[in-house]
Amino acid sequence: MSKRYVKELSSVLEHLVRDACYTFPTLRKEFERDLLRLRSLIDSRGLHFFVVDLPAAGKHLDQCLSAGEYKRSGLPCTRAVSGRVVIPVLLRGLYLLVFDEKGSLLEDASIEAIFFLRQILCFAKKTEIECPQRAKDREILEFVELDNSLPEISDFWSGDSGSLDQVPSTSFRSFGDRDPELYEFLGNLDTVSGILASTLGAYHPEEWKHRHGPGAISEVTGPTNKYLWRNWSDRLERQFPIADCGYHNFSSWAGCADDSEVGSYDPSSRLISVPKTYVRPRLIAAEPSEHQWCQQNLWHYFCSQARGTWIDEFCRFRDQTVNQDLCLRGSWSGDLATLDLSSASDCVTPKAVEALFQVNPHLLACLAACRTRSVVLPSGEVHMLRKFATMGSAVTFPVESLLFLCVALTSVITTRSLKISSRNIGTLAGQVAVFGDDIVVPVDSWELCARALRCLHFKLNANKSFVTGRFRESCGVDAFRGQVVTPVYWKGLCTGKPDSVAMTQAVHKNLVERFLMHTASYIAQTLTRRRRLPIVKAESGVISLYSRTTTDLSGFRTRWNNDLMCEQVRLPTLLSRQLRTQVNDDSAVFQFFTESPSPFIHWRSGVQQRPVLRMQDRWVSLHQLFAQQ
Repeated sequence: MSKRYVKELSSVLEHLVRDACYTFPTLRKEFERDLLRLRSLIDSRGLHFFVVDLPAAGKHLDQCLSAGEYKRSGLPCTRAVSGRVVIPVLLRGLYLLVFDEKGSLLEDASIEAIFFLRQILCFAKKTEIECPQRAKDREILEFVELDNSLPEISDFWSGDSGSLDQVPSTSFRSFGDRDPELYEFLGNLDTVSGILASTLGAYHPEEWKHRHGPGAISEVTGPTNKYLWRNWSDRLERQFPIADCGYHNFSSWAGCADDSEVGSYDPSSRLISVPKTYVRPRLIAAEPSEHQWCQQNLWHYFCSQARGTWIDEFCRFRDQTVNQDLCLRGSWSGDLATLDLSSASDCVTPKAVEALFQVNPHLLACLAACRTRSVVLPSGEVHMLRKFATMGSAVTFPVESLLFLCVALTSVITTRSLKISSRNIGTLAGQVAVFGDDIVVPVDSWELCARALRCLHFKLNANKSFVTGRFRESCGVDAFRGQVVTPVYWKGLCTGKPDSVAMTQAVHKNLVERFLMHTASYIAQTLTRRRRLPIVKAESGVISLYSRTTTDLSGFRTRWNNDLMCEQVRLPTLLSRQLRTQVNDDSAVFQFFTESPSPFIHWRSGVQQRPVLRMQDRWVSLHQLFAQQ
């Protein structure tokens, strides 16, 4: 398998170099030498060169752009030209359009050269390939060690009660620090978090929608009926009574209560690894179904209550564009810093959540009730968690986003000695933005923000945080001096299976949009090895090759549909089909009321199977096809 990846990645890399040569024809001789060097490195280092060495050189380049100077790194593919010329031998022609021989950033540094450098160095960064088992074991060990390094939690979070009268009184000042400026900051953070929690308003579970999330659950590894409860702990029952939250009416609850089939034990989540990069996987916890059900109710509360308030100006849980726009602006003006945290969700402590929502004790009680207290590791060992929640919990993202928003806003208010009020907070719109652990703050406040985050047990990711210079990165946008320099990522082999075809089609479209035509042409060949595809100018829902200029449907069957009164063409399409195993109990009614299907679709109850993507030729309206353009 690795040989197939190396062969395909080598071809993509050579075509990217051809695109660079087409853009910079005067560097042809340099690129020819680069290709020889690249082939030698590929022969000696194999797959590791693409997914580890090149991305590491790309990260180093980003830091050098931010610092305004290229520095020697000692990385495998960054050997300097000489003792006097610090820039790398590999891709020297492009580097010299950005830095001078001594490494200083040029005043008129070429944006195109920066884009091609990052494109060549980072194109395989997000290759979807299974990482080695030793990388998974190392990540799990780091997960446990990081969690054990957090402070011990109170009985409110770890005990069986979690009742409203046991909500502890906590403030951010309890984190304590002898630094007078930081102590003042923590006091201000208490006030800002109080304003935010008051803006969200009171939380009552019956006012918000319960539902299941799309992820796996901890009880089973295959499809199962999530609307048939197997367990509901006493701790969960105190804040989310099963009769009110777990059934569509009391009659259904009474019938199940008579059967006494619902347990009352405290469940654990199940830690699983999913592909992220070749170097390290992403660890996600599959939550117990009853916890997932109540966490989604809280997610609905956070999303709905934040929308339309001043919070929406800084943090939108379903929209990254606020961060992306400020990232571009910050790269142009240099007055905004982009910060990124390492393992942010694994460092949110229950104590920080207590301080964040101190004015809303009922919300805290409900967060504690649906918090999963332990996780089963792949080895079978049960680990008691000190963190607030793992990735996989529906409340992790909104809670950490709101926490980081309060920290970012308070850092600006404290630095600028502003009076704390909703009005003054509103004036910071366009200067602060948060999406998960991606934070944008003014440059004059970033240092205090970073110090405060460290005080709250978070760690800044130095490789992905940018303060100086004109390079910024946030929420998938890489920008330099107001221009997007985000590379197109190659994701994996086109095997002919529907999911790989859809992935490769998206890569081809991105390449065409960036005018990387040689590489796009090669990717098109991988798509058309098995069948001919149409060429279209817009998103159309059909399997096709994307073009900026033309639509070519020649060779495909057409017909006139008298029923629809339109001309149609028969084209290959991708269809997603999700089968459901029929159930014959009361849970089918519960599922209907929860999913609230449209009366205009054919809806069926039952256990959802994993969605199956398949390819099929279908008749597509020409009018509809061209209307998308």
